[in-house]
Amino acid sequence: MQPLVSVIVPVYGVEAYISRCARSLFAQTYPEVEFLFVDDSSPDRSVAVLKEVLSEYPAVAQRVQILSKPNEGQSLARKTGLEAARGEYVLMVDSDDWLDTCAIEKLVAYAQATQADVVVFDFWKEYARRSKLDSEKASSIADTGLFRRRLYNDGAYGYVWNKFWRRGFCEGLFYPVYSMHEDLVFCTQALYRARKVVQLKEGLYHYDRTNRGSATRVKKAVRRSRSARNMMDFYCAFAGQADSPVTGLENELFLRAAWVGYSMDRSLFTDYPFLKEKARKLPLMPRRRVLLIQQLILKLWLCLR
Repeated sequence: MQPLVSVIVPVYGVEAYISRCARSLFAQTYPEVEFLFVDDSSPDRSVAVLKEVLSEYPAVAQRVQILSKPNEGQSLARKTGLEAARGEYVLMVDSDDWLDTCAIEKLVAYAQATQADVVVFDFWKEYARRSKLDSEKASSIADTGLFRRRLYNDGAYGYVWNKFWRRGFCEGLFYPVYSMHEDLVFCTQALYRARKVVQLKEGLYHYDRTNRGSATRVKKAVRRSRSARNMMDFYCAFAGQADSPVTGLENELFLRAAWVGYSMDRSLFTDYPFLKEKARKLPLMPRRRVLLIQQLILKLWLCLR
């Protein structure tokens, strides 16, 4: 018996893109799929367009759910989808992106053949006039501890959508509230739980880089502040636990948040009173997103406070 796959698609402000995404899903060659579209109170015609496309695929309609919820952001929309999911495996798809038609069939076959909990696969970055194949560094895939650490120093991708997840490892997670690097928090927790992670070197997902409504187009200072707050909330959710998804990552979280606090958003130090003292005690860490010279500037500023 073939395992059921749950595909979860948050929907918000993607009227111009949802048709392409939905068609790529409804045309999948793998038959045992349920599609969970989560309407995050989209202000445009996204859901209407989705229903128009669905009417063209009557054989698929019984396997599609459109779930509605108040607008709370992509992270909590995915949580809603996971709570309704029944599949053995889960695939997250952003509604402005799309899949190769055979993607799910290949992912199921590889996951079953390798008995993996997570399959990491290649993806295409789609620009206006070109496509670029991208891939995780193979050296970090098998070691989940190394993989999680690399997520925080730009050594690995923290996307949820280039990974095929066994659903059990995605349940009961902490979800951040801000729309920036929420994927990173999800991946850190699910990879911490996973026993076996493998890589499929094949580009199956198409990541649209032209959508100017995307969160990545928000001003840099706002993005960084949201990310820092997600990291601090993530730390707080597990603070005091001897062994948790943030074990071994604390310095990375404090460094990134403290630098944002110094350079862009001083209110971080007010909202997270422990951050200043934690940052003062940080060792200098080479080869990080926050450069050594920036770390020295931060330390000097903290010492003068």
